[in-house]
Amino acid sequence: MLRTALQPRWLALLALVLVVCAVFGWLGSWQLGVARDRGAQAAARELRARPAAPLDQVLMPQRSFTAQASGRQVSVTGTYDATTTVLVPERLQRGRSGLWVVTGLRTEAGAWLPVVRGWVASADDASALATSLPSGRVTVLGVLQPDDPPADRAAALPPGQLQQVDAADLVNRWGAPIYNGYVLAATESGVASGPQRVPAPAVAPQGIAWRNAAYAVQWWLFAGFALVLWWKMVRQEQLDRSTDRAGVDERVAIG
Repeated sequence: MLRTALQPRWLALLALVLVVCAVFGWLGSWQLGVARDRGAQAAARELRARPAAPLDQVLMPQRSFTAQASGRQVSVTGTYDATTTVLVPERLQRGRSGLWVVTGLRTEAGAWLPVVRGWVASADDASALATSLPSGRVTVLGVLQPDDPPADRAAALPPGQLQQVDAADLVNRWGAPIYNGYVLAATESGVASGPQRVPAPAVAPQGIAWRNAAYAVQWWLFAGFALVLWWKMVRQEQLDRSTDRAGVDERVAIG
């Protein structure tokens, strides 16, 4: 069998089959990528189409931030505390570096919620925003985001500034209970003007388009079938030769 497979014409055919298998494998990988992209796009459309939910239906104070909460539109009612405002520097907006204005909202559940109220070009601009902070009960509509990852290295910052929006840092300033994660505010009731709103980042939900995934599997099956077909052809050649040899030997014995 091996001697037959190593004949030049079968080796040439094997080389052709391997090229075909490589093409089929690439087509399968491409279809799998399409399946993931289309699935993610469909999941993103579904996420954007979902109506805003009350915050406590999505995330509870002192609870871990879940993947399902990321990018979810929520509404929450509470009272701002101007003394909790902190600035987060080195935040880009439309290609410009500035600061996020983050204020603690004491929700009706009695917990602190970090709210990114907007972006300013400099810390001096932020000082003029105290008058834009609504007093009394306010309803915030925005998008949930997980805490920022820890900074690679600690930086010396002026008082009232933090490197990242992180509940672990803010709880030391504001106290507990506190929500893990923060809200990028889109609207605030009773607010006519304020810092520039920070657009929600593009979500990257997981999903898959099963039709394209099936195409991917189909291409890979074709590649496997090509190899099996080559092997069966070699085996048939060997069987035919064995049959012919047996016939010759039988005739010689009879003669």
